[in-house]
Amino acid sequence: MDSLIQKINDILAKENYTFKQLADYLGLTEQQLESGLIHKTLEIRHLEDISKNLRVPLYSIFREAGTKIDYAEKPYFTNKLWNDGEESSPQKLMEEIEMLKKALTHKESVLNKKLK
Repeated sequence: MDSLIQKINDILAKENYTFKQLADYLGLTEQQLESGLIHKTLEIRHLEDISKNLRVPLYSIFREAGTKIDYAEKPYFTNKLWNDGEESSPQKLMEEIEMLKKALTHKESVLNKKLK
């Protein structure tokens, strides 16, 4: 599993922000932020701030890349933050569309049950 700090750094790089800018925004030193991420002791409010300001769902920071989703088992979000810069082939795009269709079907099923 990628380290939490590595995932944050990857997101920062994609958004053209520095680790120092993030630490300053959170009112922490770089060392405090790094230690909190490495030791997983960072307060949840700081993680929420990171999520909001980098515009990524909080769960995505903790999810491993390549996680397979079974919509029949449990609803799950489909954001894909880490594609390692690879181009999406038509096949991958079709697979993602199918995954989104399954998610939509599942949500419609849940909604219909609640409306009955």
